[in-house]
Amino acid sequence: MPKKSIYPTTLVQFVTYNIVGIANTIVGFSIIFLLMFSGVSATISNAIGYAIGAVLSYHLNKKYTFKSTTDSKTQALKFFAVLLIAYLLNFITLQWLLSFVNPYLAQLLSAIVYTLSSFVLAKLLVFRDK
Repeated sequence: MPKKSIYPTTLVQFVTYNIVGIANTIVGFSIIFLLMFSGVSATISNAIGYAIGAVLSYHLNKKYTFKSTTDSKTQALKFFAVLLIAYLLNFITLQWLLSFVNPYLAQLLSAIVYTLSSFVLAKLLVFRDK
């Protein structure tokens, strides 16, 4: 019996991961702007919005992207560690790119690094197939 390819599954997961990312970005920014409109400082609003977005991202990716049935604190901690690593890679890439490309292009390219690294790390380390 031929071995089933992982590529279609991975592609579907990557597309779903990006849809989840768009959804939690909309939620996160809505919370940030609502809090700011309510008089909360931009810094506090940002922290709360991003924290809620990260929690939402974990739950949506667990359920819809990777269809994980595991329910553990370790899995959640690994996911948030992956987000931190991806952010650090994003930050390092951004700083490097800023030395020789337009800042807007640098932001876009470093966002690609964030998206790819967070997806790959989540797939391999957090939600890996059994």
